[in-house]
Amino acid sequence: MNQAELVQKLDEFFDAQTFNENDLWSTIIPPGDMAVYQNFAEPDFVQGSWNGLMLNSTQDIDRVYLVVFPSQAVLDTILALELERGAPGALVYAHHPADFEEQGRGFVGINEAQLDELREHRISFYNCHAPLDCHLEVSTVIALAKALKLCDWEPFSPHYNGMEGVHGKVYDFTFGKFAEHLAKITDLPYIRYDQIRFNGQPVEHVAVIPGGGDDPRHLQEARDLGCDTYVTGHWWLVGDYDYAAQQRDVMSNLIPQLPMNLIGTSHYASEMLVMRDQLPGWFRNAGIEARFIGQPDPWR
Repeated sequence: MNQAELVQKLDEFFDAQTFNENDLWSTIIPPGDMAVYQNFAEPDFVQGSWNGLMLNSTQDIDRVYLVVFPSQAVLDTILALELERGAPGALVYAHHPADFEEQGRGFVGINEAQLDELREHRISFYNCHAPLDCHLEVSTVIALAKALKLCDWEPFSPHYNGMEGVHGKVYDFTFGKFAEHLAKITDLPYIRYDQIRFNGQPVEHVAVIPGGGDDPRHLQEARDLGCDTYVTGHWWLVGDYDYAAQQRDVMSNLIPQLPMNLIGTSHYASEMLVMRDQLPGWFRNAGIEARFIGQPDPWR
């Protein structure tokens, strides 16, 4: 398939260029890593919205790889698969342009050696962050809400040109059974103790924010909507970086004011459902094979 044709379809479907996240990524990607992106990324990407085609390595592709974070292990897996089949041309479709160490340094850039390898072996890279969070049909939050079997759900929490959360009803769940169900649909063996808080509320009205749910605004909006349970990727940051330490202080003050149960899966686990459940079908309908490449450790 012609890469330019597929990129155009992606840009139009997700309205990618209207979500300008330049300020976000230029702030949270370390300066040394940002210099690598300046050298490798398409000028329209790195100087523009940070959504769309980031690395242009080929004209034709016959496979797409779906990833949440472009970690070294995930990209090494893709490189190995492409080398095995002779590297005829492929595209990485990623939710984030950088890796995320949930228990370590936070966001870190793709290293120069791997970008070199991707380019050498005809593997392009397309990023879709906020557009994939906010799309009305194919999105991180819709995929998670459907897997949870959320009923009568409505969007909430404005984010760029859309909404990044939904809230709705569930039935016949105790808190323990609901947590077990959440772990099952997100392919987790359990919910980590540092991401779970049972506040004695019945699980009936659930707010869902995939990914980073540590913004006080999200939690306050869910509370004001009358939600009894808040589901996200992480609400308590455990990493060893300045923002995580700051947010732990914020959460320590805010949580006692929230009459809600809180459950976090992991940033990765809460956002991988759209890659697993929705996007393979979208690409199949567009005429190309797509494979989801999972992250070996959901909490790394």
